Amino acid sequence: MSPARNGHRSPAFRARRPWTLLGLAALALTITASPSCKRTPDDGPSKSPDGGNAGDANTTDAWSTLGPVDVAHIRTHMEFLAADAQEGRAPGTEADQRVRAHVVAAMRELGLEPAFDGGGYEQAFEVTDGVRVRAKKTDMLASGRTLIEHNLVPWGHDTSESGPVLGRFIYLGYGLAGDEPWTGDYANLKGRTNRIVVVRAGGPDDPHLDPSKIRPQTKLITAREHGAIGFVLWEPDNESPYPNNGRVNDLQIPAVAVGASGTDAMLEIFGVKGRAAAKAKKSDDPHFGITNGTKSTRQGVIDTPVEPIVLGTGNVSGILRGNGSSPKRLVIGAHMDHLGMGNSHSLAPGERAVHNGADDNASGVATMLALAKTLASVPASERPYDIQFVAFGAEEMGLLGSKHLVTQLGAQAAEQIVAMLNFDMVGRMRDNTVIVAGAGTSSAWAGLLEKSGGGLTVKTNEQGYGASDQTSFYEVGIPVLHFFTGAHDDYHKPSDDLDKIDFAGAARIGDMAARVVAAIMSQSLQLDYKKVVESKPMRSGFRVSLGTIPDYAAQADGLALSGVRPGGAAEKAGLRKGDVIQKLGEREIHNMDDYMAAFAVLKPAVEIEVVVLRDGKQVALKITPEAPRRR
Repeated sequence: MSPARNGHRSPAFRARRPWTLLGLAALALTITASPSCKRTPDDGPSKSPDGGNAGDANTTDAWSTLGPVDVAHIRTHMEFLAADAQEGRAPGTEADQRVRAHVVAAMRELGLEPAFDGGGYEQAFEVTDGVRVRAKKTDMLASGRTLIEHNLVPWGHDTSESGPVLGRFIYLGYGLAGDEPWTGDYANLKGRTNRIVVVRAGGPDDPHLDPSKIRPQTKLITAREHGAIGFVLWEPDNESPYPNNGRVNDLQIPAVAVGASGTDAMLEIFGVKGRAAAKAKKSDDPHFGITNGTKSTRQGVIDTPVEPIVLGTGNVSGILRGNGSSPKRLVIGAHMDHLGMGNSHSLAPGERAVHNGADDNASGVATMLALAKTLASVPASERPYDIQFVAFGAEEMGLLGSKHLVTQLGAQAAEQIVAMLNFDMVGRMRDNTVIVAGAGTSSAWAGLLEKSGGGLTVKTNEQGYGASDQTSFYEVGIPVLHFFTGAHDDYHKPSDDLDKIDFAGAARIGDMAARVVAAIMSQSLQLDYKKVVESKPMRSGFRVSLGTIPDYAAQADGLALSGVRPGGAAEKAGLRKGDVIQKLGEREIHNMDDYMAAFAVLKPAVEIEVVVLRDGKQVALKITPEAPRRR
């Protein structure tokens, strides 16, 4: 499952921070349990409330005799997908290629036809994943004759044309911005020029601190706006390199990260060395006695001649053909990718280990393939619609695979797709319960879910937007459901492994989905589409909410929107899908990091101007940020 997408959070921001789980927690905010779907311990694994088989939900005979989803089939696929040999299924790797080949072979064995033009099962696309030093170039961070160990970050500046930047280092503590210029930690930068700013990662232990202020990118942008010419993020206790993953944004000044290996050199720069350095590192003072505004007496240099790393990955899709009576189709999907050896989305920072993602999302892919096997047992003559099964790539990078597929479908998507069912994290059933999001995206879902529970306790969430691939379909007008067994302590950690998976529970969720499909197919249902209006802004750690849905796949000068949340501040202001935000208040917006930095100074109920590019023309609107719900 992708990190939280609450309408204004970039993948880079969610890196290594505890609020990565906010999106998962938010899913549970509006869930309601359906009493008719409660079960007793003696209920069978694939019985509907009235005792029928897996397909029995007001269905024809062909669908009512549908057999249960095969538990062994789920286990077999998961044992491959979540094995250490797949190295965490990171997009663009050899393991990613093996996983895609495995899913292609499974779809071919099930008799699914290739879904893409030219007779292929795969739809290729590219992703950007961090930066590297350009050929025949060398990166550098130094002070005097002292070279400082460091690593690259994906939000610095490419100095390959301009060359090294020279200046004096200045320490600004946590580098937290005030609400006004030249306040907060940056008051110490006033009147000083040619400074390479050094700031600590994170922030003080303050539960009321707006998380947008402690993003490294926000600190860099604020330093740049106060005249800094370079930026160093310092994590003195971090033994592993700062994550260099995900989308690349040039924030106009060179930047690097320094961890434990460079800490002695950093202390020396600010006059703390020898015994004083040893004593400082043992103290309880996180700043080692270096006061805010301390500057180095030596000249420093920073040079980052970098370029983006572009990788190839893809979606895998096959079609179970219907009887040809309708051009419509039902889409069933799950994402293949995970975090590899641990990237910026890992919640085990500093731990370089295989993140197998057994629940997230080997469980979803395996359940989808097992469901395909079950649905293929029904004669094609009984299927009025085609069923397209999709294993999405690069979901953890911002729903990139599903977004690419929907974009390529174009106008056909909303017209030809009856509904989209998504499996993401369905392997950790607890208390006989499944959470189904998207229940409000069609008026048909409530009745179908009530009849299809099969003895499960079904908790529903109305929202179509969420932290997984159903969002890409919902925002183009398609009813969706997202099956989910809930957040857990192993989310985005190496400990999300096979030994914790409830294979039988995943099969029962597959059975429930089969009953939903059976009802749709047997009655040739054409579901209506409903936008779900939020009564209040989404809960978050930010002090404001705008209700925007960023388009993470778009390449634009600004922040492109794939939608706005119904009832949110953006919709009230007149923003809409396809707009590109280019200015927010006084800040120019060139990318997601600029947009997030603006949140550090926005205030609830204080109207500001927002400038968007719409149909090639700039449009100025007024938006009033709202206060989100708090815990």
